[in-house]
Order: sequence, then C-alpha cells, then structure tokens
Amino acid sequence: MASGSITISEADYVRILVHGTTAFELLRTALEFELFEKLDAADGMTVDEVAEAIGVERQPARVLLLGLASLRLLEKPDPDSGLEGTYVNSAVVKRKLLRSSPRYLGPLVDIQADVINASLVDFAESMRQNTNVGLRHIEGPGTTLYERLTAHPKLQEVFYANMGDASKKAFSQVLDNYDFSGLKHVIDIGGGDGTNSIELARRYPNLEVTVFDQESVTRIAARRGEDAELSKRLHFHPGDLFRDPLPEGADGILFFHIFEIWSLERNTELLRKCYDALPAGGTCLVYNFVSNDAGTGSMSAGLVSPYFLTLASGEGMTYSPSDMETAVRDAGFARVERYDDLGFSHSLVVGHK
Repeated sequence: MASGSITISEADYVRILVHGTTAFELLRTALEFELFEKLDAADGMTVDEVAEAIGVERQPARVLLLGLASLRLLEKPDPDSGLEGTYVNSAVVKRKLLRSSPRYLGPLVDIQADVINASLVDFAESMRQNTNVGLRHIEGPGTTLYERLTAHPKLQEVFYANMGDASKKAFSQVLDNYDFSGLKHVIDIGGGDGTNSIELARRYPNLEVTVFDQESVTRIAARRGEDAELSKRLHFHPGDLFRDPLPEGADGILFFHIFEIWSLERNTELLRKCYDALPAGGTCLVYNFVSNDAGTGSMSAGLVSPYFLTLASGEGMTYSPSDMETAVRDAGFARVERYDDLGFSHSLVVGHK
C-alpha cells in the first residue's frame, strides 16, 4: 500500500456508500469525545481504558472502537509489539484528525454536522426543482444559506470558522505563486472572517485591504483584525454583492471561493461588475476549489457539489479551471493568466483590465 493511501475491497467501498451516515457519525463522535487525542497521549488504550477515559460503559466503547477500526482510523499493533489488546491511531488520524495537526479537519466535520448534512436528503428534489430545497432545514431570511445564517449566530460562527480554516490552508498557495506588490488596494469580495485579508496585509505591509461582505460577517472579520498596525490598512465594508456598489478606490479585487456558489451566468455577471469597478490596468483574481477539466473528479469536487445545489445557493457546483477562465474572458478582461495545480485542488485565474 502506497504512503498516504488506503486500499479497500469493492464490497467495502459499496458499504461505505450505503452506510455513509454511520461512518460520518463514528468519526464525529470520536472527535466529540476527543478520543484520538486520548489515544495519542497514552500511546494506545484497551477497550476498558477507552471506556474509562471517555466516560462510557464498556459495550458502547466496543461499538465505537469496532467502527473506527473497520474504517481504518484505528489499528491494533502487532502482538509482538507488547501492545496486544490496545487500539492506536492510524496514520491518517495522525495527519488529519488530531487537533494539533496543521491539517486538522475538525472544522469541516463541524460544518457538515451542524449545517450541511440535514439538507442533503433533499438532493433529488433539488435536482428536480433546480433550486436549493434543502434550505428549508434552516429558518431565516433570504434564499441562500449565507443569508439564512444571519439569523443563527452560532451556526454562522461554525460556518465561517470552517471557511477561515480552509482558506488559511489554501491561501498560502496564492501568496507563493502570485506577486501582489504591484497592487495598492484590494477588495476581498465575500471575505468572510477576514482570514485571507489579514494574511495578505501581513505579507504586504504597504497594501490596503477591504473586506466586503454581509454586515454580520464583517463584524466577525473586524473582531479578528484588532492588531494596531494592521487595523490602519484593514477596512470592513458591509454590503450586498448583487445590490450594492463595490467600494471605490481599489486597483485589485479578490474573487476567492465565490465562483463555486453561483451559476456560470451569474459568475460572469459578477465578474463584469468587478471589471466595471476597476480602473484601467486593474486586476481581478479568481481563486477557487476546482474539478478537473474532464468532469470526472476529483472525489472531493464530486462530493462537495451537491451542497451548492441543495443548500448553499441552488445553482452552484465545483467548476473546472476552464469554466473559470471562460467566465473571466467573457466578463471583458483583456489579458488572462491561469495557474493550475496550486495544491488543495485549487486554481487561480487572473484577469487584467
């Protein structure tokens, strides 16, 4: 078995498809009990030790351990190791499911559990109606998840914590591949909790950055931008991307993790709005999680796309880099650059006015 890969039989692959909800709950429950950290600290535990450590009876502990081991999240060491009868974390847990890991996926599990999963039972009906039927599970104003979350501050915090976590991991790829030193002031459209804007301002001490998002979201971002030096160059401008004009005076616009939310037609419309707001020589950077151009993967792209149709907006999906490039050109940008394979299945398309 190659490093970083897990091989399972066809029968087990189908079982995971059929029992996917159970597999998710096994993982979520292990995280809730902080089981992986406890196993890591103890270098492995027996069933009885796990039961005591997480405060449950022996039988439910066995159920949890059996499920996690069947999913290859836990292992039992070789009998010759002297650890017979103990469960230990597998390699994938050590890489991605320990809170101390830089690639910890806990925030993604939280958003799936608290925001997304309940809606996905409406995927088929969302396909029939071509709209986000699953939004019915979250009460509130508006016709998108982002609007509804304004009525649920705790869920909104969970949602943007995950978005910020994902952005933090991926944004370094942009900073390593694109030079922002030629820009003076950029607008971070849909900037969320400000993760990208803060990091960009830190990296480029002469750059001004404005986060443009819903008012409740800009309040979240403003709480994270309390550094005295950064606060001079960080601005928070509440507004609606469709109804309100963009802030003036910027020569760059970040269109990050927005493209997947909307239809290709609406993305082209929004990018035209960006084009119109920029001066001659201005730059629009479109950065997003992408599928491949063939439309056959990745698995992440295939599994994330139903969320956009069923819940987020009722019209988006994970698009290919070619889709992004076409929309940027159709919006009027005369010169277009494309950066593929930036890591974390992301691509960057840069339009110059």
